[in-house]
Amino acid sequence: MRKNSEIRSMASRALKGMWGRYILAFIATIAIQSMVSSLVLSLTNHTFQQTRETIIDYILEYFVFFALTISLNIMALFLIRQREIHVSDIFLVYDKRYYVPFLLLNLVNALVNYLISFVTFLPHLVVGGMNQYLDLVLNVNSRITVDWSLFRSSISFIISFLISVVLFLFVSQIISGLFQSAIYVRYDHPEMTTLQAIKGAWHLMKNHIGQYILLQISLLGWMVVGLFAFVIGLFWALAYANTANAAFYQALIEKENDRVLS
Repeated sequence: MRKNSEIRSMASRALKGMWGRYILAFIATIAIQSMVSSLVLSLTNHTFQQTRETIIDYILEYFVFFALTISLNIMALFLIRQREIHVSDIFLVYDKRYYVPFLLLNLVNALVNYLISFVTFLPHLVVGGMNQYLDLVLNVNSRITVDWSLFRSSISFIISFLISVVLFLFVSQIISGLFQSAIYVRYDHPEMTTLQAIKGAWHLMKNHIGQYILLQISLLGWMVVGLFAFVIGLFWALAYANTANAAFYQALIEKENDRVLS
């Protein structure tokens, strides 16, 4: 198995000459999401506005926008395999060959993350009450919202909250890596079912979870630099992180192929 330093080098080489095009794909994705969300919200009834916006956000995120995100991931794999990419590739997953299989993977991923959050934040059912608990569980995959007054009144809440967040981030990062690999497995093997793709991804990753976590930690620095380098810097960091994760998958299948041949 390649070292993480080699995997990051693979990502850098793959992006050479393609930085601008890949970053433009990220910008186009965000622009499309913003325009579609605004348009859909403007066309719907304004009764029960907050509830309406929440429901629409969930529908768009899990049934429409997910395809743009997965397309960006697959574009990163194209780069690692020295295949030219185009901004129009962000619509790749809307193809009838890919939409349903990747939709199912996305929904299973979301379900697993919600189940993890239900368990991880269980202490808050006692400390923060049902409302705070459900708010954490239902929003943790997109944002964490907290009644900050509890921090001033309860040291137990502070401790349990910090432990829960760290635990959730750790476990969800592993799940994220598993499902990202499952996306690549399903793309490489279109004959596989959703469950087979997940099993295949686990087979590849199970002995390299520690290395994957270390890779993600090493990429945090790029994210921090990106945040301080204004918006374009963040796009640059996201493009690099996506490509590094695709390189990690490529290294996994190379190792698996070597094992089979030996």
